This record gives sequence, structure tokens and C-alpha cells, in this order.
Amino acid sequence: MNVLRRSTLLAAMFVAAFVQQAPAQTVTTPGATPAPSFVTPGPGPGLVGTVGDCDNVTPGGPCQTKSTLVLLDANTGQLIRTIGPVGFTVNGLAWDKATKTLYATTALGDTKFHGLITIAPNGQGTPVNPAAVNFGIEGPGVPVHGLAIDAFGHMVAMYPVPPPPVPGGPETSDTYVRIDPKTGIATQFPNTGINTFRNGIAFGEFNLLWNINAALGQQFAFLLDPFNGAPLFTQPLNPPTTAALGDFNPVNNLYYGLNFTAFDPTGATSITVIDVPNGKVTTLGPTVPHLHVITWVDK
Repeated sequence: MNVLRRSTLLAAMFVAAFVQQAPAQTVTTPGATPAPSFVTPGPGPGLVGTVGDCDNVTPGGPCQTKSTLVLLDANTGQLIRTIGPVGFTVNGLAWDKATKTLYATTALGDTKFHGLITIAPNGQGTPVNPAAVNFGIEGPGVPVHGLAIDAFGHMVAMYPVPPPPVPGGPETSDTYVRIDPKTGIATQFPNTGINTFRNGIAFGEFNLLWNINAALGQQFAFLLDPFNGAPLFTQPLNPPTTAALGDFNPVNNLYYGLNFTAFDPTGATSITVIDVPNGKVTTLGPTVPHLHVITWVDK
């Protein structure tokens, strides 16, 4: 039995236990009329994303930009239509298949609310719990970005800890979080042992949780324990290509992520496609300028 198969079976055991927990529930307002479904062309899932990142002058400072929800051509990555303004600066996006809800995390420097929000079919964002600022975590703001939701509605995210301030200082690693979608409150699991820099955390086939590393020399996809974010297996990717803040296509199990230059208003953005189990990386092509996060949405 090869290493990948052993690790996949081990991960499947963790997943089986993980999904035994109480499934997530959608936050609803009594008497409220359900919003219409997201419109996706054709019989398959649609690809949506948000344009506009924090664009702050200093790291952790106030964001200069708010995000706009867009619908993309799943085959080319080109814009189909602009859906509408979110009203917040989005840095993580995921679709809850169990409740048909689009969730997002907002940037640390968001001037309105830093935490978990839902996004309506018209693009408008709403905090899940206005009291859960900073995801309910006390102390300095946590730069949670990237968001993933499994087939049963369990929500997780990850964020890289800044590099050590002193050259030669101790190595840092990502912090993993599990977020209660009803309250917006996160539970942290620090020191995962990996540093993805620009993470691409997402649930793929068989409900397996992966995180795509940044393309810094050698690039990897890490198979994670969904309980605590610890790596179970490392899959080399080739050729190394940035694929941040993306999601797995539920039809073909290919991961779609974004290749962009942060803080470059003139830089181009393209979509990277990864066959994770086989480690093969290709480029779909250029997409909407300043596209920052993407996820797949079903009907």
C-alpha cells in the first residue's frame, strides 16, 4: 500500500469521526423570507468570487477597498456578470452545500466588521453575529483568511503567523481554526507545523481537507487532520504555481485557486488548476483583474 493511499485511509478515518459531530445549522430570522438561490448557468456548479482585497497602506491597517461578488465562466474564468457589492472586504469564501449558504471571512483591516459573514444572492454581506468581532477571539486581531466548509456544514479556516521579527528567530507555523457557523466564534489550534503563506484550504473528494502551499521554490498540498489542522501527508506539486484562496470543483475534484501579486494594482490575475492526488498543476488562464477569492456554488 503506497504512502498516499495509507495517508488517505488515515484521513478518511478522521473525517468519519469528524462528521459524527452535530451538523451545522443556518442562522435564520423568524418569519424571514428565504433568499432566492444563486443563479448558475448550465446544469453544473457555478464559480463565484469577490473582486477587491484589503489594499491597506500598512499590514493590519484599515482596508482601502470593499469587495464585489462576481459570477465567472467555469470553463474560462472570465467574467459572466457582476452580482453586487458585498459591503465588506472579503478574504475567504466558501459555499455550504448542506444549507445552501455562501459564507465569507472579512479582512483584519475591514473598517466595518472583522469576522464571519453570509453573502446573499445579490452580493450583500451580513455578519452572522455582530458581537463576534475578531471571530470571538480575545487579544490582538487574528488575520483569518481562507475558508472551507465540508459536506456536512463544518467550517474551518487557517491563517499564517507573520515571519519572526528577528532574522534567524524561531520558525512560525499556521494556526488552524474551527468556526461555529451559528455564532461566528472560532476555536484556535496553533502551531500546526506548516506555513502555507498564501493558503488554499478546501475540502475535496471524500471530504478530505487539503491546503495548497504558496509557490516558494518547491510547492506542496498538505492533507490535514480536520480536527486540529495537523498535516497527515504532503503531496509535491509541479510546476510550482501560486493557487491561493480557492476551492475544489465538486464535479471533477480539481482544485481551482488564484495566482496574483499582492498589493500590486496593475498586476494580472489568473486561475491555477491542480490535480492534487497526482500533483499536476496547469493554468486555466487570465481572469478578472483583482479577483481575490473563489468558490464553487451548486443549485
